[in-house]
Amino acid sequence: MPATRQQLSQREIDQVLGHYAIGQVHSIKELAEGSVYSPKVVIDTQRGKLLLKRRARGLDIPAVVAFSHEVVLSCLKLGMCVPPLLATKTGNSLVQFEDHVYELFVFIEGIPFDRSPAMIMSHAQQAGALLGEVHRTLDQVQTRFEASTEPTIIDLTRISILKSSNLSLSQETRDQLVGLMQYGDELAKANAQSTGLVHGDWHPGNMIYRASEIVAVCDFDNTRVGSRTREVAQAMIHFSLKTPTKGQSAQNCDPDPDLGAMRSFWQGYVSAAPQPSTARVCIGLMPAVMIDEALASFPAQAAIGISPQADSMLVAVARKASWFDEHQSELIAMLEAAQ
Repeated sequence: MPATRQQLSQREIDQVLGHYAIGQVHSIKELAEGSVYSPKVVIDTQRGKLLLKRRARGLDIPAVVAFSHEVVLSCLKLGMCVPPLLATKTGNSLVQFEDHVYELFVFIEGIPFDRSPAMIMSHAQQAGALLGEVHRTLDQVQTRFEASTEPTIIDLTRISILKSSNLSLSQETRDQLVGLMQYGDELAKANAQSTGLVHGDWHPGNMIYRASEIVAVCDFDNTRVGSRTREVAQAMIHFSLKTPTKGQSAQNCDPDPDLGAMRSFWQGYVSAAPQPSTARVCIGLMPAVMIDEALASFPAQAAIGISPQADSMLVAVARKASWFDEHQSELIAMLEAAQ
């Protein structure tokens, strides 16, 4: 079964809001978006609309939260469009209640990423350009807290999940996925570049648009030192993948991406990036990145149990990763011509 979305209790909300000077609360409404493990509510107050969020487990270590808050505050000072973070009455940027960590932001109104033919290329281009600007800005960020470091670009330890008897994948498909991950790991090592701070979760759900313009980028929870090449490759996947149409499942959705969106994202990124990116490496990493990201969502011990939904998702990822691998040459030529 898919994970159940967690919710904030009224007791939690009352206790946490008591730490802030926000005046009268007019209404509270759940925001059922983002990670199911990080519940959120939009609160209409005398100070305007605010977003209260409980940090997901693993990202709720106070030092980790404090680091990401320093990044957000630095980005604000440097002119980036990020939701302002509210301080408590005592000047803290987070609240700890029982065994959870909470944060309060200004809520920014907007619309989500629009995949319609009229908007997708403009939205993708904006997202690519903003990622380049964020990378430039993160090079200027200085923090007192130490950032976590991405241990490796492709995590080959996750290959063990592909050996689980609970997966419906054929042996041929399993072997292919292992090969694609190993190729991605070798490609990354052979073309290693210096690491830098990355946003860590650059996907459409973390962008807020108004018409064709991005008005804010959210969620610096996963910001760390890592590979910007991987971040670009992963982002191009997210912004160009087609979503299932009515009646389709992820397993039978078209595996090919929206090429216009991919090209637009790339053009936006290279126009603003602090360092040149190589189309060949970004495209070459895509299959391994897709598989690695999918396996990261599986339980550490796959033998404990894999849900039918997770198994179905991996089947869909295998189809898409195979398509990217088979069409590398055309995709590289497309991006190189777009620079």
